[in-house]
Amino acid sequence: MNGARLRSEIVPVPALASGERRHLFDLFARHYEHVTWPRFEADLVEKDCVVLLRDGVTGEVRGFSTQKVIPAVVQGRRLRALFSGDTIIDPAFWGDQELIRGWCRFAGALRSADPATPLYWLLISKGYRTYLYLPLFFTRYYPSPSEATPPFEQDVIDALATQKFGDCYRRASGTLEFPERLGNLIPRLAAVPPARQRDPRVRFFLQRNPTYTLGTELVCLAEISPGNMRSIAARALAEVERQATAETSDTARLTSALQAVLP
Repeated sequence: MNGARLRSEIVPVPALASGERRHLFDLFARHYEHVTWPRFEADLVEKDCVVLLRDGVTGEVRGFSTQKVIPAVVQGRRLRALFSGDTIIDPAFWGDQELIRGWCRFAGALRSADPATPLYWLLISKGYRTYLYLPLFFTRYYPSPSEATPPFEQDVIDALATQKFGDCYRRASGTLEFPERLGNLIPRLAAVPPARQRDPRVRFFLQRNPTYTLGTELVCLAEISPGNMRSIAARALAEVERQATAETSDTARLTSALQAVLP
């Protein structure tokens, strides 16, 4: 891991300059195959915000994660899902936890803006590292090696995946299979080290998504709530919600930015 610390900021997509957008693509394309600028740009425009990760020394963007809020009604219950799209961190900064801190700032602001509506994380995973965010930061998440997906959560997964991806969603397997390859990790990053293969959570991911190297995505879900979050994620979410209650200037600016771009 690089000795420099990352710092995060949440930026509405319309606020990104053209040069910044191209820099994000260049970073993404260094780590993924079968990606094109037109497709990346179209996907970016469809999102609401981007969590940017900047080098704490140089200010250069070293990672990012695109985000979109999806409203839905499942079994007559109104809910929202925070969908995380294209995501990459420069491998030199792997191990830095600033992405989860920045993401929790965004999620916490969303919860504080509408605390009565349940908020879920809709995550699609074409690599075991992404899937491992779930057990690291959530108590209950699906699909899980420790329990079957409950009926309501399965309905939420099916509804959101169908709403977002249409016929590309395969209900039987819980995966997304696209008619053409839309991006997969380069072989060096997609490989699973032998030590990782002994992890039951990694083995579960490989069983559920055996063609991940081709870009197949496993659709995952977790409720974003204090009672369901653990470790650094729980602390980060609690801090954001405490700040929202106190109406700090940082939280006010973020809430204002969200109101300008979210549905």
